[in-house]
Amino acid sequence: MEDGPRIRALLESDDPLAAEAALWADLRSVGTPLIEPHPDDPDTCLVTFLWYADRPVERVVVNEAVSSLPPEARALSLAPGTSTWFATWPVKSDVRTTYHFEVFAGSGSERIGDEHARVREPHDYSVLGSPESVLVCPGAEPLSWADRRPDIPRGTVTGAVLGDGREVWVYTPPGYDHLADPLGVLVVLDGHARHSAVTVLDNLHADGRIEPTAAILVGQLDRNAELTCDAGFSRFLAWELLPWAREAYRLTAAPARTVITGCSLGGLCAAYTGLRHPEAFGNVLMLSGSVWWDPDTLREYFQLAGSGPRAIGARSRTPAIIGEYMRAERAAIRIFQEVGAFETGPPPATPHQIHASRHFRDVLTLKGYDYVYREFAGGHDETWWRSHLGDGLIWLTDPRGADRG
Repeated sequence: MEDGPRIRALLESDDPLAAEAALWADLRSVGTPLIEPHPDDPDTCLVTFLWYADRPVERVVVNEAVSSLPPEARALSLAPGTSTWFATWPVKSDVRTTYHFEVFAGSGSERIGDEHARVREPHDYSVLGSPESVLVCPGAEPLSWADRRPDIPRGTVTGAVLGDGREVWVYTPPGYDHLADPLGVLVVLDGHARHSAVTVLDNLHADGRIEPTAAILVGQLDRNAELTCDAGFSRFLAWELLPWAREAYRLTAAPARTVITGCSLGGLCAAYTGLRHPEAFGNVLMLSGSVWWDPDTLREYFQLAGSGPRAIGARSRTPAIIGEYMRAERAAIRIFQEVGAFETGPPPATPHQIHASRHFRDVLTLKGYDYVYREFAGGHDETWWRSHLGDGLIWLTDPRGADRG
């Protein structure tokens, strides 16, 4: 792939160490990755991922959520005579993606964030246990609902343990003690005490974009079982969790003011629960919901793991949630659905996430649902979900109305 001018200058320098020192002095000030204009396409930029080796390493690979490239195509090269590893890619200028490095040395590898990243975010489910590195190209959509503001009132989060040992946390908005009317309700799957939904709700309340709303952040006991179209778990959410919360807090019982949301498998569960229990949840907010999911596909995938490739000609099935919506009468729910335009996985997703999501959208159209469907310029990636939770809540609940497009 074509290198940008800064890397070409390093590679062509007669004094690579001096050129490297000058490059990193600049990068430590402006941040990484290096983003430069593409010489032939104004809608594309040249992005150079850079890692400085402070120890001997054998290989460096960049992992991100948009390219779907195999590891060998994501490997960085070592600039001769330096400690700088680099890889330059042409990237569309509206792309935003989380990334990290995988550094191989000896018999093992280590995941490492980009310590000089221009953008770092505290993700809810970080693989690093620290803020994630994020590439934000020049034309990427600005995201702000999940940014913590220092000068606004904050809600309160209180934890509880239910009878089955499940942890839940309840967020109440600023001024809750002085509010007379029952609050709107947001149920967040895969929840925890510091979930970004808390910041999103604080910001939405501060800007007056939603009615006063409480959130129930639900911890999972076994997410792979509970979030995959499980009738018992959905019944628990509707018939046990909501009544428990209403006894302890002043919450609405109106399904039209109650939203269930989740990301990935959580989005799948939200769609399934809304269909099964519209008497409890009148609004579904899916962020990269795993619409591709099918239990038989998963079972075959794990059975074949280690026993050779899947037979050529094996056919994919209609995903479970699409079949559920096709067979059922239209439920009295509204749906906000988003998916990354580059979500062509994860294995064993057949069909791929993006194609299954479009199929689900078409079923919603056929059935006459009130819904929004959007594709963002990213992959299966929390950097988008954190802020777009706010967009979904505005469309589903804003009493002043919102753009339905």
